[in-house]
Amino acid sequence: MEEFDTNEEFIYSLIIDELDEQISPEKKRLLDNWRTLNPANEDTYHEFVRIQQNIDKLYEMQAYTPEESWDILDKKIDQLGFHKPFISKNLRTWLSVAASILLIFSIGYYFIDHTKYIVVSNAPNAALKTVFLPDGTQLDLNAGASVRYIGRDFNTDRMLELLDGEVFVRVKHDDRYPFVVDLDKLQARDIGTSFNIIKDQRNITLTVEEGKVALKKIADNQSILLTGGTTGRYSSLTGELIVQKNQDVNYKAWADKDFVFVETPLKEVTRQLSKAYHTPISVNGNDLKRKKLTAHLHYQTPDSALNVIAATLQCKLTNSKSGYILSGN
Repeated sequence: MEEFDTNEEFIYSLIIDELDEQISPEKKRLLDNWRTLNPANEDTYHEFVRIQQNIDKLYEMQAYTPEESWDILDKKIDQLGFHKPFISKNLRTWLSVAASILLIFSIGYYFIDHTKYIVVSNAPNAALKTVFLPDGTQLDLNAGASVRYIGRDFNTDRMLELLDGEVFVRVKHDDRYPFVVDLDKLQARDIGTSFNIIKDQRNITLTVEEGKVALKKIADNQSILLTGGTTGRYSSLTGELIVQKNQDVNYKAWADKDFVFVETPLKEVTRQLSKAYHTPISVNGNDLKRKKLTAHLHYQTPDSALNVIAATLQCKLTNSKSGYILSGN
């Protein structure tokens, strides 16, 4: 079994057995070991999970028998000129259901009609972008962020998908219809709250401002409850989901431009301001770089914030085409 990671059919059958809740403890251990070998294996596993979820959605719209689905898949393979390998009965049955998806593809659908998706994006290096969803929920999108949702019936099916980037969410609470953020491998369920989410290729960070958020891993239903002032972190590399007290007082300063610095090195101050205002800010002079700032800055423009810093630290502020420069007098 040491070479099991190279036997794709065997691994796929293990995944399907787990999705069908028919996997033995020994095979579950083999599958878990394979998933932890490298990130690519974990991504493959989650692709199967997503396919299973979409199959469930497909059956809600229209069911196809396994026999019909397998006939469809056979014809598709013949048309494409591919060789049909031997496939075990278990895997064949599962793929036969997935073949229904090919039929949906052929008539222009993709589980849920993508033409119904509304995509909202903010350009890289752009200023904050604020949008309101149909239910009244407010989204602040940082530069480079992108979300999507299905506009039809959103008031009763409040599912928002964060594709990439950072957003701050102020949920319009409704006890009847929970607000859910799809984060690919995680789901965040609102329990009356406002929160900040950062999603990149490997990590997800969710910090609650007020209220509560239930953060759940889709693969194994592991969940944590986040309250105001706490942060949930997920690493796709390790699969670890943890909760901790929020240590970053400026976690949402990119959105509200409200910064609090306490004996903070000027280099760190300018780094945070540069990120929030999307403006290069540099510090000239070793003596100035070693200085620390204690201040509360709440300004919508970098000019105002930097003028306060210059006056506080008794330094010079210059604005050029390449950005701002703080230097000693």
